[in-house]
Amino acid sequence: MRLLALAALSVVVAGCGTGTVSAAGGQGTSAAASAAAAATSTEAPSTAAPAGPTGSAPAGSAPAGASVPGAAAGAPAHGSSCAGAQAPSYPPGIDGLQFVSPSRGWAVSQNAILATADGGAHWTRQLSGKLNLTSVDFISGQDGWAVGTTSLLATTDGGARWTALAEPCPVLRSVHFISPETGFAVAGGQNVGGADPEIPVLGGVVLATADGGRTWHTMATPANAQTVCFSDPRHGWLGADGLLYRTSDGGTHWTALTSMAGALGSGYPAEMSVECANDGSAWALRVGPGAAMSQSPHVGFHADQSGATAIFAEQYFQTPGAGPAAKSPGSDAGPFSAIDSATAAFIDWCSACGYGTAPWDIAAAAGAKLATEGNVGAITYPQAASFVSAAAGWVAGRETVYPASAKGTTKSQERIVATTDGGRTWHVQYAGPWTTG
Repeated sequence: MRLLALAALSVVVAGCGTGTVSAAGGQGTSAAASAAAAATSTEAPSTAAPAGPTGSAPAGSAPAGASVPGAAAGAPAHGSSCAGAQAPSYPPGIDGLQFVSPSRGWAVSQNAILATADGGAHWTRQLSGKLNLTSVDFISGQDGWAVGTTSLLATTDGGARWTALAEPCPVLRSVHFISPETGFAVAGGQNVGGADPEIPVLGGVVLATADGGRTWHTMATPANAQTVCFSDPRHGWLGADGLLYRTSDGGTHWTALTSMAGALGSGYPAEMSVECANDGSAWALRVGPGAAMSQSPHVGFHADQSGATAIFAEQYFQTPGAGPAAKSPGSDAGPFSAIDSATAAFIDWCSACGYGTAPWDIAAAAGAKLATEGNVGAITYPQAASFVSAAAGWVAGRETVYPASAKGTTKSQERIVATTDGGRTWHVQYAGPWTTG
């Protein structure tokens, strides 16, 4: 373990994007909460202030945009000069998916926000256009945020209206809110691998907001932040440089719970994804460092206030020390979903398995039990997952069909599939247009 006592330092982050919006938008949220760092301007250094809550927006920050109701028919304007603000170059796909109950859920992609109020039986397009969204975070059926490298959107009415908020510099990659006012984000950085666009493998920083995302302050954290979440204003979890960290004082100090650094400069550094659960616990997935043919090194973790425990590993790669005996669901790392402090779903994929398969496991008893659940149906490459119980969950991804002969054409379709019986059956709930090539 390592205890990193970092100086309390935060930065007022100026807005880079515009605040215009088009289509069914919401409104921003009000101020009031905590972020355990203190302030210094990005434009010029200033005296560090004591760590603690910030109850109002700092001077010089960009205002929230206007919102308008109506059918989805456009996109927020962007063109930010921030580094990393360019649109993604990978094919469009559903990269963000979240359900807050068995009935209410949202999915985001480069060009749309989709919503359901009946467990996915019907999906409504709330917003469309060049949104470039890669992640979504809702704390209730009303308050949510959608994020991408050119867009920061917020709603307080379940997506009937979305507001375009000004993107800070550096641009946000992902957000995690604990109240309508208080949230945390990873921003900036590089993605050397091209996958997981919401995770900056190198150079990411952590930001905090106390006014629903209108203004942001940097937090002092270990270098190369990749993912962050908080259970409450004091207890948080951080993935940085391939390591898992915990704080119990709002981010003033961070303790490393795992070893094996990210092998910076190797070309394949490690990344650590983390999702908070209840009771101050979390689930995490480390991918890398390194790579091999048809396999990716990855280890799943359960963590709580006593530490972190590895629960499975891709067995092709030797893990340091006494690694977990359980093997990973598949050869390649995929998405996972924290259900509660004791339960999580991990969905992998197998690039060498014919057209591709999506094997998955349910981790129970805080990771002490690992149940193999077969393959997610009707998807060859999983991109996002959200489970509300071990029985009920949704997976978004791509179904690819290869031609029967050399003269044929490969085609792919974006899908959302669901199960209500623990994976014994899967149903396609949403299917995009087929694309070829």
